[in-house]
Amino acid sequence: MKKYRVLVRGENFLVSLNEQAEKHGFYVTVYVEALDDQSAELKAMELLRTDQKLVSVTLNSKSDSPMMYMEEIDELETFEGLNLPRTGFAFFPAEDYEGE
Repeated sequence: MKKYRVLVRGENFLVSLNEQAEKHGFYVTVYVEALDDQSAELKAMELLRTDQKLVSVTLNSKSDSPMMYMEEIDELETFEGLNLPRTGFAFFPAEDYEGE
């Protein structure tokens, strides 16, 4: 299996970060082992969909779903020195990406 670094951008996440629910986006880097780029993207997305930290802060209703997109993917030689399975979430206010 190959090793991959997958940069993911999230949008439209209704989260409570400071005692108040607001729409945010985020960036996070996920590290996975997979056969190819496509499998790595799918594994990274599944890891995030089931990530208890992300699930616990996401307050969206079913009619207002959040979205995640792969921004970059790179094959790595090793995972040595990396924080597996992912980095921390870098949240940003929704207005920073609306209208792009």
